[in-house]
Amino acid sequence: MKYYKDKALTIEVKTLDFGIVPAGEPRKFEFFVQNNTKAWIRELKFKVEHTEVRVIEAPTELEANQMGVLIVEWNPSVTLKEGLCAPIYVDGKELWRKVR
Repeated sequence: MKYYKDKALTIEVKTLDFGIVPAGEPRKFEFFVQNNTKAWIRELKFKVEHTEVRVIEAPTELEANQMGVLIVEWNPSVTLKEGLCAPIYVDGKELWRKVR
């Protein structure tokens, strides 16, 4: 899986950058996910390892090279001077088609 800031899939990100959000003011962020494998991936589950960040919307399956939208929300309890960057993890089942 690859993650991008833009729908054109030109600005790849390794961690999700949420910048600075004032405490108590939840904000949604949109990222784009690309299945960069040749497999069909099903039962996708995305997780951000931060207690104040939750996945709002995510694809549950992606065909090979297909793109999907990932929406996450950060509801900070304190305002961070340098913002927040958090890793994202994905789990799913790969299904491979037999080539004839």
